[in-house]
Amino acid sequence: MVCETRMWRWTTFTPPHHAANAARRGLFLLRRVQTNDISDDDPEKVFGCIAKKLNDFDLAYLHIVNPVMAAIENKTTPDPRGLRMVDLIRKKFRGTLIYAGGFDHDTAESWLQQGRADLIAFGRKFLANPDLPDRFRRRAPLNADDPSTYYGGGMRGYVDYPTLSQQRKAEPWLCVDLRWR
Repeated sequence: MVCETRMWRWTTFTPPHHAANAARRGLFLLRRVQTNDISDDDPEKVFGCIAKKLNDFDLAYLHIVNPVMAAIENKTTPDPRGLRMVDLIRKKFRGTLIYAGGFDHDTAESWLQQGRADLIAFGRKFLANPDLPDRFRRRAPLNADDPSTYYGGGMRGYVDYPTLSQQRKAEPWLCVDLRWR
């Protein structure tokens, strides 16, 4: 069975329980139906099986990239197959479930209220909004992120997005001066 083979490969690299407290380990899964020319003919079966079997490991959490991320980001109707995957994983995995990808304040709240996730993680929105929790609380507009600066090796895009206070001129902008080098 495909799921058994994939789980066996994963479990062979899992540290034994005496090597690390199981309740302090988490797992990140990047669930995609297709990447380049590699695809899975039955992702619901495979990931449903994996989610169920992961209960045996007493993980602190399971962190998954949202399979309907693009639709949520573009505010379009998500693919029903992707939503079925989300609901299937929620049904099968009994531990803390974290989703990341494409969420804004309203979609994150909606998923939490619907029970699709226990936590929502934000990456790109935090890069562009160092005060993201404050912006969410105030329902303030978000800075747009600049994907051209991701993983670029420099500071641009990591330290130059303004906070609300900086935008309102209530606190000075961060000035990183590299001339001292």
